[in-house]
Amino acid sequence: MEVITIEKEAYYKLLKEFAVMVKKAAEHIKKESEWIGEIEAKKLLGIKSRSKMQQLRDKVLVEFSQYGKIIRYSRSSILRFIEKHRVC
Repeated sequence: MEVITIEKEAYYKLLKEFAVMVKKAAEHIKKESEWIGEIEAKKLLGIKSRSKMQQLRDKVLVEFSQYGKIIRYSRSSILRFIEKHRVC
């Protein structure tokens, strides 16, 4: 086994750079997921009730996909909905 030693400052600098890389990777993965669950959709919309989500689906105001009881919402359609209903 090899042991590598580095200065304390270099170690913390390396650790900080690694943390930044992990954070960027996590943000990239989060941006990639177009289809989101109900909890995240409600957070984006700022609503709490399931019935309001049902109304949005019934009126097809946001895009969604349903397979059995699993419902996924289109992140981009929710963002378009928010932008469309923005009051300046």
